[in-house]
Amino acid sequence: MQKIIKIIFKISGLSFVLSGAAYAGLCDDHQVVSKVLKQAKITKAEQSLIHCKSDPVDDSTMIMAYAQWISVKDRPEEGEYYLDLIKFKPENLKVVDHYRVTEPMVSDAISLDSIELDTANYKVTESNRALGLRLNYSGHSQPNPFSMQLLNLYDLKNKKQILDSLIVTRDRAETDMDCNADAEERTSTLVMQKNQTKKYTDILVNSKIKRYQMQIVAEECQEVNHQFNQQRFTLKFDGNQYQIPQSYKDEYQY
Repeated sequence: MQKIIKIIFKISGLSFVLSGAAYAGLCDDHQVVSKVLKQAKITKAEQSLIHCKSDPVDDSTMIMAYAQWISVKDRPEEGEYYLDLIKFKPENLKVVDHYRVTEPMVSDAISLDSIELDTANYKVTESNRALGLRLNYSGHSQPNPFSMQLLNLYDLKNKKQILDSLIVTRDRAETDMDCNADAEERTSTLVMQKNQTKKYTDILVNSKIKRYQMQIVAEECQEVNHQFNQQRFTLKFDGNQYQIPQSYKDEYQY
């Protein structure tokens, strides 16, 4: 009996992987995207970002993250990205849930290049799993190259954002446009904790920081003077959103 259960589990797991693979490129089809957006009363914009992924909570649905650029009237170069999160059935493209985020996405002096749904197990309460969205940004200064990734968390059940603009990766440098540079790379991972604050699970942020210089060594441009550090802090829910501790806000919230 136990062996039969294991076989059934393996088969169902395989079918989930196969169905996910079958629909993996669904949102590359412009007609599919337009049909889903039409049901959500959204007109596909020329300047938009999109990413789709299987719903980790319900394998019969997919989630579409759609960010469209809304420009200022008569000034198309000025504006902001607005996000819609849409759940739909991949076999018939029927929309089953739609959350329009009212606040614009961060987009100012640096470019928002792409978005990625993050379906890691952000189990914020016993019965609720949050959805992550990673936003990839880059700067355009050659003397001061810069890139970063932000993480937002969304509570789809209650249709609200519960984590805003946590910087999870950041690479930056000051260069002489040749070889010499002072550089820093920082990468953070999130770990769900056992403790809770206001009935929401605390989230530990672990960061690894690498600082180094670029210099000419033996006629080659190489990394030298490496320094490695770590930082950690806990995100706690305040009843509305997860908050970054005050001592880390300037470095970790954009």
